Amino acid sequence: MKKLIIFFFLLTTVSLSAQHRVGVRAGLNYSTFFGELEEGEDYGIGSGFHFGINYTYEFNDVFGIRGELLYTQRGAKHTFYRENNYNIIRSLTIDRFVEYGTVDLGMDLANSYFSIPVTAQIRVHKKIELFGGLSVDFLIGPSGRGKLDFTSASREDDIFYIQSYDHRYNSDVAGEYNTIIQDRISIIVDGDRVSLPKIVGGYYNFEADEKTGNRYNGIDSHLILGGNYFINPGFYLGARVEYGLTDITNNEMDYSLTELDELERFIFRDDSDRSFSVNVSFGFRF
Repeated sequence: MKKLIIFFFLLTTVSLSAQHRVGVRAGLNYSTFFGELEEGEDYGIGSGFHFGINYTYEFNDVFGIRGELLYTQRGAKHTFYRENNYNIIRSLTIDRFVEYGTVDLGMDLANSYFSIPVTAQIRVHKKIELFGGLSVDFLIGPSGRGKLDFTSASREDDIFYIQSYDHRYNSDVAGEYNTIIQDRISIIVDGDRVSLPKIVGGYYNFEADEKTGNRYNGIDSHLILGGNYFINPGFYLGARVEYGLTDITNNEMDYSLTELDELERFIFRDDSDRSFSVNVSFGFRF
């Protein structure tokens, strides 16, 4: 009887270990944003990384369900170039004004998420696993770094400058700029020399009543398709694509780059910007 109890205990343990698996996964993301673009605007590919843990319930040797808890970065290279375009200039000494000229903007955007993917996987070969599912993603750290190169069309000898952007979209406030860096940009306006900050935040050109939220929405969702190749039962290489299902930008803060209203204030765009990424990773399964 004692041997029989031990036998059933061992059998149950083996069965449970075959059904319940935990693992870790890490790798690189190559992503971009897509949606309706304005004249002169483009999105290129940005890079980031991901890592996290996962749990798999295997119904049998072929089919299972996997849930993950991940930290992941999605972003893009955002560029905008246009001649005779508006540019809002906000100096440290005079009121905000609008100047038209050549705008050359380049930004590296990186949004960090706490992501919860849930996928169903099918083992099509002892070394190959295919999967598909959905993720819910919670934004925890949107940021952007880059620069603006501007030259006035009518006062090209007086108003031309390069300004650095260091954006923290969840924490920056209207009119914020870097006060630690003491270097200033100098331009000439109507014969007077005025100063601009060298580095500005994400909402520097906004008035307080124009900022009604943050640039990016707090929750996103993706359709997931991919596959894993098992080097051995405990180690695998994987690749997946993630297609954005929801608008990542807040339409109340997503302003037009090419036009202002009759009061020379921002025009906000009611469009949909989504993300797309290709991820490669390695993982361990226990």
